[in-house]
Amino acid sequence: MKVSLAGTRPSDAALDALAVPVSAGRPLSGAALELDRKLGGLLSEMLAGAEFRGELFEVLSMPTQNSIQARRLILYGVGPLADLDGQRLRAAHQQLVRESRRLRYRRMGLLCTDPLDTDSLKAVVEGCILGTFERRSRQTAAEVVPAALDELVLLGFGQGREREVEAACENGDATNYARVLQNAPPNELTPFTLAQEATRIAERHHLELEILGPEELRNGGYNLLLGVAAGSAQPPRLITLRHRAGPRNVVPTTATPVLGLVGKGITFDSGGISLKHPEYMSLMKADMAGAAAVLASIDVIASRKLPLDVLAVIAATENMPGPSAQRPGDVVVSAAGKTVEVVNTDAEGRLVLGDALTHALRKGATHLLDLATLTGAATIAIGHAATAAVSNDDAFWSLVSRAALAAGDRVWRLPLLPDYKGLLASKIADLRNSEYGEAGSILGGMFIGEFAAGRPWAHLDIAASSWNDNDELKTLHPGPSGAGTRICIELAELMAGAVS
Repeated sequence: MKVSLAGTRPSDAALDALAVPVSAGRPLSGAALELDRKLGGLLSEMLAGAEFRGELFEVLSMPTQNSIQARRLILYGVGPLADLDGQRLRAAHQQLVRESRRLRYRRMGLLCTDPLDTDSLKAVVEGCILGTFERRSRQTAAEVVPAALDELVLLGFGQGREREVEAACENGDATNYARVLQNAPPNELTPFTLAQEATRIAERHHLELEILGPEELRNGGYNLLLGVAAGSAQPPRLITLRHRAGPRNVVPTTATPVLGLVGKGITFDSGGISLKHPEYMSLMKADMAGAAAVLASIDVIASRKLPLDVLAVIAATENMPGPSAQRPGDVVVSAAGKTVEVVNTDAEGRLVLGDALTHALRKGATHLLDLATLTGAATIAIGHAATAAVSNDDAFWSLVSRAALAAGDRVWRLPLLPDYKGLLASKIADLRNSEYGEAGSILGGMFIGEFAAGRPWAHLDIAASSWNDNDELKTLHPGPSGAGTRICIELAELMAGAVS
């Protein structure tokens, strides 16, 4: 979709449709009032009669009767102003584009008027790009899939902001790329396929690429990853992409930060021998959402040539109950030398991430952010509308929190209470991977933190936020969200700014 800025008067713009934002409970003002006068008070009448309320996801298209150049005028709601944050603002524009595609508009304008202002540009563009994602990518009937929106014209946002628009489009496209990967069938998206995706990104940006297979993993002692992979016919992969701030022959000093983005890439999770309930198992194709976010973000980070060393590390495997699968009760030695009792084979994400963090540290990472669909407890704790998080470092967390705010991707930090550390202990090994009795989301994160070696680290549990399967949550889009993708990009931007 082409996105452009225009200084044209809204009433003079030749468009299939002109979209006007409305906040619930607020009257029209500014440029919207001028349009209302040209339409003979139609918009005010719709609001006064409660035919349109401005609620989030509410979209109403109406003919303009040649009163303005656009064929149709669209009112779309952003909900009450008190509830409007970056995530809801992006969601409102995602819904606007989805509905415009359903109505088969090809060229749409979007008016900057209250409740929007010029500072809304980034969120508006990112949200509109998110609306171009199509979950029904494998359906063959042409009429089922909505038409593409060819062009979005931004009116009233100012001129000379093309680079901001381009960056917002990149962020939105990256999020959609992560959603495409999440949505891919598990017979298509395997550890090998993820490695192929990484290879394409590396070739496009001339990045350093390392892909470790089973033999290299054994040589490196990555037994936690190998243990999870043992029941699958698909060989595991430990994938590393490296974007360097400077030339390859320049070795970073000890004072130079190296950001390690670490993604859980379980391309299908049956639970292993601790088998999941079959009712929801088909959704376990998206247990690689952390890997998807990391891959999508390094693509943008590299394209922008940010002056920051960034590692993208992905632990990719299936978790299957094959004849050689690891058993509850097994004890495995991690790459870091810690021994782990595998109490539950369905708590596999923290295992592969333990080895992945060790690998990132071996490659020189000084700061670590991992993203994982880790625990069902995250859904219980805060639900699908936000990401649960933990961190061992307040300064680093401040950066992650700022990145999340800039990304319009909600996160909520949970406490790493020292009281819980004893619950990680095993009677036979250094750690156990499950069955803690309480605080499941916190303890899942604490387990991973044991492999951060004291480095600044944060963990994003995107188990709920990466995919909404709750039909009752009417203000969240169903299906894959690409959660965490834009956070990674914004975090790299913040750290690169601090370095430069």
